[in-house]
Amino acid sequence: MLCHEDKKTLAIYTGLSFIFIYPLIYAGLFYRDDLDRAITGQYGWRGLGRPAADILMRILSASGHYNLDLFPYTTIASCFFLALSALTFKKHLSKIEVPHAKFVASLLIFNPFLLQSILYRYDCLGMVLGCLLSVVAYTYNNKNTFLRTAVIVVSGTLSLMFYQSSFNIFIGLLAVDIMVSGSKSEIKIHDSLKLIFKKLVIFIFIYSLYRLFLLHKHIARSELVSFDINGLRQIFDTISSLYALISSYFWGPVFIYFIIPIISMAFLVIFKRGVENKTKLLFYAFSLISILIFILSLMGPMILLKYSPVLPRTLYSFSVLLILIAIPITFYFPKLRYLSLLPVVCSFAFSAQLSSALTSQRNYEDFIFGMIAKDVITHPDIVSTITVGQVNINERTQLILNSKPLVGYFLSPATQFLASFQLINKGLTSTTYGYGEEENNSQVLQKLIIDGVRPEIKNAEYSIYFNKNVAIIKLGSTK
Repeated sequence: MLCHEDKKTLAIYTGLSFIFIYPLIYAGLFYRDDLDRAITGQYGWRGLGRPAADILMRILSASGHYNLDLFPYTTIASCFFLALSALTFKKHLSKIEVPHAKFVASLLIFNPFLLQSILYRYDCLGMVLGCLLSVVAYTYNNKNTFLRTAVIVVSGTLSLMFYQSSFNIFIGLLAVDIMVSGSKSEIKIHDSLKLIFKKLVIFIFIYSLYRLFLLHKHIARSELVSFDINGLRQIFDTISSLYALISSYFWGPVFIYFIIPIISMAFLVIFKRGVENKTKLLFYAFSLISILIFILSLMGPMILLKYSPVLPRTLYSFSVLLILIAIPITFYFPKLRYLSLLPVVCSFAFSAQLSSALTSQRNYEDFIFGMIAKDVITHPDIVSTITVGQVNINERTQLILNSKPLVGYFLSPATQFLASFQLINKGLTSTTYGYGEEENNSQVLQKLIIDGVRPEIKNAEYSIYFNKNVAIIKLGSTK
């Protein structure tokens, strides 16, 4: 049960979550797979090793066979569960005597990479629930050994069943605990090593349990890299892709917002009076270990996957970095704790800029596909419509993309099924779905060009070829 103070804190956290996510709610986008589900009504998560997500939406949609849209309720509920995750972690921080625990735990909310999970109006609730359950698995404690073990294993397994990547925050929270241990005046090395071993054993056990008994063996996304030189190359490629993804967020002045509190904290600790040099050295050693654990938490075991999903929505533990910056400041210089809010400014700014970029692109694509539909629908004999290429990026979106490269990882200019479902929604029901058809469609178009067939309609945004009862739409700039 929540006491009055916890309810008050939860209300504050929910408000902060809502403000952070609001630009995406206001945008009201159908993002990537949403376009599919809005037309077909399919669930489809069970086949990806996420059966809990299927069950959750079947219950909430109250529509049986079809997965009907519940936006904006799913996104608003996600704000609440994200806040509940922060509250759960706040209670843990209070138990281990972290100063200003309410302030520190609130930073868990402001993960700019999590915004991609929030964008999926059908998926977001399950994804955030997975995060909450992972936090519960890490923080839950009870004198009853059986109950404690049961809650930890069940919540951890459910987290994986909602969304596999969400369980990685379990490792991220371990990084926080190590930073807390290193920031205390009395540093207990043995207890810290014991904690690391215990938490890693729990994580490995739960993850192994999920892979052995709950993850379908035929899922291509779950295939591990081979244990040879090729597998090693794939791991290095994944690390390289991860570095590119994360560094894209620190483009331009964003880096400064992070470096100011980090450098300030590092130098202030050096000149802190009343702290022994040995304690300072241990603090820096623990900080290094904490950072290494944090880096491991970004991808977790997924770094060993053959098709590792290096995407913004998989980086659930990124906001742990904000907490790692804040903890030493609250321990050593509590009056300067608001200095650790500088990175949060970047998170709020990114939320607004991302919403603006996606909305501009959505409106632009809506206009383009409206034009295409108008051109094609005048040919009543068309029985099949296929697409090739990708819609251009509009000028407003391009401006944001140039300044915020991370937006490029979120942006999905219409191509293949993204284009197909938008055309279907415009009334061109003869459009093929486009899954895995890009190469074949390109070959069809190339054959027409070789045969001397010219586009009947051609402009800077698209070309349309008509051949017998088929319309081939070439998206993007044409020369």
